[in-house]
Amino acid sequence: MSSIRTIFKSMIFLGGIVCTLVYLYSCLTPYISPIDWHYLSFAALFFPIVLVAMLGWTIIAIIWFRKYSPVFVICLALGYQNIISVFGFHPGKDFQAQKDSGSIRVLSWNVNNFNTNATDKDPKALDMIQFMQAQQPDIICLQDFSELHWGKFGPTIDSIKSFTGLPYHFFSEADANYGVIIFSRWPFLNRQSVPFTNINLTESLQYADIQTPNKVLRVYNTHLASMNIHVEVMDETNVNQLKFLDRNKEILMKKDKLYRMAFFDRLHVQQAQMVKRSLDSSRLPFIFTADLNSVPSSFVYQHLSKGLNDAFLEKGFGFGRTYDSLSPTLRIDVLLTSKDITTKQVKTPRIHESDHLPIITDIHLKP
Repeated sequence: MSSIRTIFKSMIFLGGIVCTLVYLYSCLTPYISPIDWHYLSFAALFFPIVLVAMLGWTIIAIIWFRKYSPVFVICLALGYQNIISVFGFHPGKDFQAQKDSGSIRVLSWNVNNFNTNATDKDPKALDMIQFMQAQQPDIICLQDFSELHWGKFGPTIDSIKSFTGLPYHFFSEADANYGVIIFSRWPFLNRQSVPFTNINLTESLQYADIQTPNKVLRVYNTHLASMNIHVEVMDETNVNQLKFLDRNKEILMKKDKLYRMAFFDRLHVQQAQMVKRSLDSSRLPFIFTADLNSVPSSFVYQHLSKGLNDAFLEKGFGFGRTYDSLSPTLRIDVLLTSKDITTKQVKTPRIHESDHLPIITDIHLKP
């Protein structure tokens, strides 16, 4: 019996060693670009799951293998950078519908073309806009936005303005009637659209300088290239009809979806480098809203968020899922702020009208 127990413990210990090695490998993601080692794309995606496994193993080691447990505790601590990026440590406080005096409420949301199209007159589009209205935002940043005109009501710029009471907008079109858009309660002093032309993508980074009651705030908004994970493998005839992919169309002709992920992750690094240069050049307090299509343990997120505050990490709790599909750990939508902005509160409501969840944040500009 004792020999069976010894064999069992040895197998558990061996499994713990394997778990530790996988965990340590996944801890490299903030420091090594997928351009240099693309297998880290997968490690970043699965880091929260590996983290939970490593936590479980460390507890087992403390109970059964005390002699070696300090080694595994140290190994666990080596993932500090990823841990503080993927998990929010601020539980308990409910989001207050009434804003504090001087706060600015920002709603950021990938609306997925309002989960409809020109021929599918789904009333969910109206539900989504009424939801925006109920949040009483001062600034709205939408990604994957298209205007759809049908009947007396459609998800159009004018209808969003009418419902939310935000009179100003700036639409950066990647193609006719598609792109990212900013709505504001206050006027724009400056508006710019910076295309990702260096990597042959039609989408862009947009920003607008907004004259708030206190000071000028710069608002960035963008959507990094979709990974097209849910798109089926296509033949050359069909793929040539697609927009927004340009030189990357050949990727949809490959069967391996993991290969697609690695391909687009490298593309995201190039986009992130361009975005970061713009963020670093700003002399104004700013917020950055985006669908990154990259998780917080990725090189892309770590590169972009360096020197900035993440609203969710400042006031949120848990993994902060924003992608309403696949794993519950996928936080691929963010709201980052410059250091001269304070996050007062944040929430990610579980509204399932788009494949993404909205981020609602109250911020305060420091004097």
